[in-house]
Amino acid sequence: MRGYLARIGVDRTALVVLAVMALTFLLQTVEVAKAQVLLFGALTLVLYVTEWLVSQRVTVLTKVLSRIRAGLTVRMLARQALVLALYVSMDAVGTAAYWWTVGGITAFFVFTLAYDLVRHQILRRSKLPFRVRNIDLAGLGAPEVPERLRSLSMSRLLLADLPLVLGAVGFLAGGPAALAISGSVLSAGLALIATAAALPVLLSHLRGPSDEEAIAEVNRRLAEIAPEVVLYFTFAVGRQNAVYQANMWLEALERCDRRALVIFREHGNLRHLEPTSLPVVSVPRADDLAALDLSTVRVALYPGNTGKNIHLIQRAEIKHVFVGHGDSDKLPSSNRVSRIFDEIWVAGRGGRDRYERVRHAIDDRDVVEVGRPQLVAVKGHRPPEQRAVPTVIYAPTWEGVDDNNYLTSADTAGLELVERLLGGPEPVRVIYKPHPLLGKRSPRAAAAHRRVISLIEEADDRLGPVSPEATARLAELRGRIETFQREAAERHLTAEDLVGYRELLDQWHDLYWNSAGPLRHHVVTDSVPSLFSCFNESDVMVSDISSVVADFIASGKPYAIVDMQGEDDDEFRRLFPSAGAGYVGARAGGGPRAGGRPYGRATGGAQALPARAGQSGLPDQVQRGGERPVRACAAGLPARNDRRSDPRRPVPGPGAAVGDHGHRPSTGVRTSKGPCVRTGPSTFSGPDRTGRDPRGPRRTVSLLRRFHRRRRRAPPPLRRGSPNRLPSPTPPSLYVRFMDVRDLGKVGGEEITNRLFEAYDPSLRVVESSRMSVRTSPRGHDSLKARRHRKPGKPPMKSGRLLLDLGDRSRPPRLFRLP
Repeated sequence: MRGYLARIGVDRTALVVLAVMALTFLLQTVEVAKAQVLLFGALTLVLYVTEWLVSQRVTVLTKVLSRIRAGLTVRMLARQALVLALYVSMDAVGTAAYWWTVGGITAFFVFTLAYDLVRHQILRRSKLPFRVRNIDLAGLGAPEVPERLRSLSMSRLLLADLPLVLGAVGFLAGGPAALAISGSVLSAGLALIATAAALPVLLSHLRGPSDEEAIAEVNRRLAEIAPEVVLYFTFAVGRQNAVYQANMWLEALERCDRRALVIFREHGNLRHLEPTSLPVVSVPRADDLAALDLSTVRVALYPGNTGKNIHLIQRAEIKHVFVGHGDSDKLPSSNRVSRIFDEIWVAGRGGRDRYERVRHAIDDRDVVEVGRPQLVAVKGHRPPEQRAVPTVIYAPTWEGVDDNNYLTSADTAGLELVERLLGGPEPVRVIYKPHPLLGKRSPRAAAAHRRVISLIEEADDRLGPVSPEATARLAELRGRIETFQREAAERHLTAEDLVGYRELLDQWHDLYWNSAGPLRHHVVTDSVPSLFSCFNESDVMVSDISSVVADFIASGKPYAIVDMQGEDDDEFRRLFPSAGAGYVGARAGGGPRAGGRPYGRATGGAQALPARAGQSGLPDQVQRGGERPVRACAAGLPARNDRRSDPRRPVPGPGAAVGDHGHRPSTGVRTSKGPCVRTGPSTFSGPDRTGRDPRGPRRTVSLLRRFHRRRRRAPPPLRRGSPNRLPSPTPPSLYVRFMDVRDLGKVGGEEITNRLFEAYDPSLRVVESSRMSVRTSPRGHDSLKARRHRKPGKPPMKSGRLLLDLGDRSRPPRLFRLP
């Protein structure tokens, strides 16, 4: 129950408010039965205080109350029904005050209902089919919604019945009838004034632009901008902030010499978008996205693999490129779903090798190495005077989308790691930087996450507080940063504006680290300090299998990866190549297996590091510069991948022509066409000095043996008089085989045949077929079996292979069953 409440955002304060509200309603009912007017009035004040608290946390408590059928209207009617019941209990029914109260309740209900309808129409008509940033839509003439109308929600207007309720209580407590009359008039009058003030706003919105006119205006602005590159992002809106996937590409696109556009699919994600000078369009509906004029766009970049990607991928005139949000060894980071993209851009050879396991689905020529421009902010080892106290950054990943990808160490080795680092004999500074989604799926991981935070906070409490001057200065800088972020949604940003904004961020980071001192630990769960800033302040990292490891390798510092699968060291490094230059830590207890030393001793000076640490094979001119990958982005725009060229082509240099690619050697050296880009440890294998991959022949033979794509054989002789007898002379035929028959399930024979024909030639279609079902061979090999469905009065046919008669293309092909 506690985990469910935490997931929907109900904390301890919210539970207290709900409990007090329910208890107050119960006590009011008791006081009505006892005819205790004064206690009823006191409980009424408590009830309105809880209602006000609910209105302040409308996104959480209102939803909870609505789920239990205790929404705004129900609670208002319950309050007013208790007042009328108090009239009955006090035997005051039929008095003038009673009828004024009844009339006031009726009028208040009618006027608030009218206000709700008017406000709903205003807000609905004010919602354009999109939201924009850095795009001037002044010519659209869309009316603005007054702030007073936005802030005066129904949860607040319904509290205007307070004069009515208190007036009735005052009359029943022995006061004059004027109290009940004036209270009723005041409550109904407030609702009437609010409704009358909203009517002119509604009339102005009725004359506002339609959705078609708004789309046309955006298209005119897009024609002026003429974007060539689109960064397309979509993610389900919730408490999980995944917009970091798009934020990491903003600065790289700003440096790109091609005009770029950012497209979001959810309005709720815009509030997490970092300030940028790029034009931004948020389009939730697929129909509105299809109406946008993107005729000048040549490349679309996708940082994530989600279902809504298909709404843009269906545009055939655009080259669709998957750029991802980090180079990770996780299986979902290199899956066959990426086949829908024209190209897959990876940081280097390590990213290419990750797609080896799905090479049957993704052509190696579609994987392009472009570097990792974000790593320009990552620095190397800190100066010796700053390393007096070693700093360890612990960056666990999240639980993954399912249990098969549960790679976080937060609830196993992570808690023990932090305890040993904080309680060790040598002083160690700990920076805890968890994944933004850690604890969202597993209550056990969430509990471990909270426990780690509490341990670090307890250790910091023993060090004493930070100086008040530094705290005040940090708060001032943070306030200026947040103000800029809020204003970024309302005004057009330029490159000069972003320079000032990033200078503010640099000042905040410098003051944050310097004011804390060398011994203070840090819990980083916000956007600042940034991940790369934490890298630069650390000497060693402990993490899980994630893209954080690949980024940290650029610093040349030692790192350790927790093995959550209990594999052998060599096998673990084979499965996860990013572990090749670091320690491998046990899942629980024992510390890193490399060298057999505990975590606390592994964080010592450089002399304690293994020889492979820091030899990650990352060329400085690529990982530090960050400009050449962006230039590759610009140079790779116009043309589709040339499938006849060498897939391991280097990033074009400054003078390279568009589409000019050469051979990419396996080492990080400069070629005549530009620098070679490569990431990952030096254990990655690749072509030898002659440019040939020694694994190539074996891989080719293995693929041929495994898949049997179009294996031609002479058809076996059939029995005389067989209805499936082949025509004479025997045409060329084909044994039909599938990689995985189980994916087909039970489908009609015509659909199976069409699939077979499309695999050979999309222009072929079925002309003869039987209704068939598919089943897997008992021996487990991937062959296609067929069984004719039993008809009344006829025995079932035996299973047999299907033979596809392709003929000589002068007549339609046919499908035969072999005996």
